[in-house]
Amino acid sequence: MRWSVDGHWAEPVNLDYVNPKTRNQIMAGVLVLMFVVVAVAAAVGQ
Repeated sequence: MRWSVDGHWAEPVNLDYVNPKTRNQIMAGVLVLMFVVVAVAAAVGQ
C-alpha cells in the first residue's frame, strides 16, 4: 500500500484471502487496541 496525496491509503486493505476466523481475530484486536488508545489518552488527559 502507499499513501495518496491527500494523506489516505491509496488502496483499501484487502482481507478477502484471509481465513474468516483469522479476520475476526484481527478485527477484534484492532477494536481492543482502539479502546486501549482511548483509555490511555483519557488517563493522560486528566
